[in-house]
Amino acid sequence: MATLVGVIRFVGSIGGIRNFKKLHDPNIYASEKGFISKKFYKTSPKFKNNRLSNTEFGGCSLAVKRMRMGMLQVIPEMVDAAVTARLMKFTRLLSLRDEDHDKGRRSLCFSKYRSFMKTLELNKNHKVFNAASYAIRGSRSDSRTETIIDVTGLKLSFRVIPSGATHFRILSHMSVVSDYCYSETLCKYGPINSMDTLCAFAYSEIVEVGGALTAQIPVAFPEGTVLSEDCSVIHCLAIEFMVPNGTAGYKAIYGASLEIMDVF
Repeated sequence: MATLVGVIRFVGSIGGIRNFKKLHDPNIYASEKGFISKKFYKTSPKFKNNRLSNTEFGGCSLAVKRMRMGMLQVIPEMVDAAVTARLMKFTRLLSLRDEDHDKGRRSLCFSKYRSFMKTLELNKNHKVFNAASYAIRGSRSDSRTETIIDVTGLKLSFRVIPSGATHFRILSHMSVVSDYCYSETLCKYGPINSMDTLCAFAYSEIVEVGGALTAQIPVAFPEGTVLSEDCSVIHCLAIEFMVPNGTAGYKAIYGASLEIMDVF
């Protein structure tokens, strides 16, 4: 495949040549324009495996999109640029582990791999949480609808604090992700449980950098919430840094650290 290295750039195609870019790749690529028809792709036996794979990728994309919806309070400010790619890779691995369904119909059973989900990294650029974990403990209720973060004497070292930050606080966040399956009726993937994307969060008080934070941060879903086994709760914790913002109080700055505390 040819790579465009000059200053010429065009939109669309010229004489059968097209150019395009890839996510997180500064290069501009060029290739010949030559695609099969949509009808031929959908009906030809030659592309059966491609169609089945694309159906599963569509299910993975939907699951990741709705995971992000459930975490809107922390995305995109507290994650790195590659978090969506890592979530897509993770969901694709889940689909490949389903041996109970045929290709193109494999389910995404997050509830079976909750311990695996704990290893997901949401922000590889900022690891302030590693320096703060000594003072943070978490617990949850048996119903899985409430969590409590206990912070005891948290004092952050200046070497892990972003330049310019004067204050910090802690955010405790819970979101629900349902298992996903293929619907023969709708001919597409969807969440099994309607509780998918449900979220709740709470902040600690704002503390000046150099001071010690001691707090208890309870977070709970609305009263009456009942979670079945096909629902998994992702409990995240973020350390957010701030600066004074005049009469508006404080505003967050770049450098927040986000970690998955537990998945249950």
